Amino acid sequence: MASSAVGSADLYEFINDNPVIELHPSEYVNDPSIIARHHRMVAINVAMAIDLTGQVAADALPYNHFSGVTGMLDFVRGAAMSEGGKSLLLLPATAMQGKKSRIVPMLSDTAVVVPRSDVHYVCTEFGVVNLFGKSFQERALAMISIAHPDFRDELFSQAKRMGILGAEQVQKGAITGVYPLRLEETLEIDGESVTIRPAKPVDARRIQEHFYDLDPEDVVARFFHRRERFDAREAGEVSQVDYISNLTIVAVVGEFGFGRVVGIGEYLLDPGVNMAEVAFSVSREWQGKGLGGLIQKKLAEGARDKGIAGLFAYTDPDNPAMIRLFEKLPYRIEHKMADEMLMLSCRFDEPASEVDDSDGLSGHRWRRGERFFAPTGCGSIPLG
Repeated sequence: MASSAVGSADLYEFINDNPVIELHPSEYVNDPSIIARHHRMVAINVAMAIDLTGQVAADALPYNHFSGVTGMLDFVRGAAMSEGGKSLLLLPATAMQGKKSRIVPMLSDTAVVVPRSDVHYVCTEFGVVNLFGKSFQERALAMISIAHPDFRDELFSQAKRMGILGAEQVQKGAITGVYPLRLEETLEIDGESVTIRPAKPVDARRIQEHFYDLDPEDVVARFFHRRERFDAREAGEVSQVDYISNLTIVAVVGEFGFGRVVGIGEYLLDPGVNMAEVAFSVSREWQGKGLGGLIQKKLAEGARDKGIAGLFAYTDPDNPAMIRLFEKLPYRIEHKMADEMLMLSCRFDEPASEVDDSDGLSGHRWRRGERFFAPTGCGSIPLG
């Protein structure tokens, strides 16, 4: 189905008298209401540039004689109106052989073809984000995360100067670093698709919502005291990790870009002993399904990859579920009381089959930080 065709003689020969090819005027082909009649319509368009708020430039260039005001917006809106439809905008992260970023602070020298309110999925070779329904700050962090790494620092600085990001916003490795794709996995649990992956900058709000949704008892188990407020700025610190000394693994259910976090695991490195403290939380309806063990496995794998010696955790001695969870790790588990809390630890060079009684944490006491999301407990259990 098309409104025009330009190409070689072979193309015209293919089109001629071909019953599977239909040419119609653009007022029919590009009618969003017609496009929306397709079930699960997917529109794929190529953009020329996108700014940090999601505005899209895609008009003709002086040397392109076959383009003008495009029908891109028609298909963006038609796909969005389709039941189960999706609109994807694709662009290389750079132009001019890598010398110029196609993701820019703000479109100023070219026309906006697709308004920011119509943009859903944006794809570069560095990742995919969903901007729909996001705030300016969330959009900026998302777009910076899929820009070419050579331009992320400047984009971040420009966003702060423009006021899109607050002055208190600190750039972390989740923006400038390399996302550990190998730790990402999608599996089915009780008939529902669950993606377990490292946290991204765009996860801040859903991480905040996860903690607000926790049962009060699970909040106490996770943080060792009652909490009724979870600050958005502090939630952002959990999602903007460096993937090396601190790592957050999230379990997400639902459609990409609209998903809900139902489980979180974090590790935070203590460089003095090269051991990382871990903590977990799992939504009440997902407890007992093995989600905690899957998240813990990813944390251990990520820590080993970065040369960390092992893991440790603090928990209440009367929390058998957490103890069982930690003991699922295939390493020798050390148990030690510390200020009425049970400290569990393991080293990656001591498999469970070994019987060496040496204490890899002898004399060490972990001093908890002030950051409220810093691992300080292992709650929201039983985890299964």
